Amino acid sequence: MSETLQLTGELVQKLQEVLVAHDERCHDPLVAVQYMAAVTGYLLAAQPVPEEKRAEFLDHLDAFMRQVHADLRAQQAGPSGDGQGPGAP
Repeated sequence: MSETLQLTGELVQKLQEVLVAHDERCHDPLVAVQYMAAVTGYLLAAQPVPEEKRAEFLDHLDAFMRQVHADLRAQQAGPSGDGQGPGAP
């Protein structure tokens, strides 16, 4: 997995805007997430790699997604852990 991804709020917003242009329901972030998961599965399925490697990569993606989620939730919680840091709903 790449260690140098440039993930920003702006990138995420642009991706969601592309999805909304395709399907208005993507204004709901949970629908947009479903599309992104489906696209990920679609792209991986189209790669000419052995099934064992494909399954291994899916496991890595799952762990990576969970780590990104945990990191962002920790940032949102801020030093006090109250969930009211930057980007908290």
